[in-house]
Amino acid sequence: MAQRAVRFEDLLGQTVRNQYGRAIGCIEDARIEPDGDDYLVKEFLIGPLGRLPRLLAFMGQLPTFRALGLGRKSRVRAIPWHWIDLSDPERPVLSAEGGKDGKGGKEGKDGKDGKDGKDGEKALER
Repeated sequence: MAQRAVRFEDLLGQTVRNQYGRAIGCIEDARIEPDGDDYLVKEFLIGPLGRLPRLLAFMGQLPTFRALGLGRKSRVRAIPWHWIDLSDPERPVLSAEGGKDGKGGKEGKDGKDGKDGKDGEKALER
């Protein structure tokens, strides 16, 4: 299967669902590493759904609101890139293989997933 480049800005804010269709969070950011002219995604950072949790997390970063006891810590989860199915970038899905065993399930003994020849990394277009 040919690898298709996905622009990261197209993924920002997309709701990630589990294999049963339940929304689990939104893509807020990614941990990336440079690789020549491209960047390789190591993990997607999945944040909370809805505006109120995001607003409370923002307020929790401001010293004045923290002193007043307002706001919350941000609940951002780092999900390895290979746990997210991006076959339809407008509807990312947390794959069943990644969520079950906590190890990803798709990688072989050599640490490669067989998709792009990189060691567990996904290339993004600049």
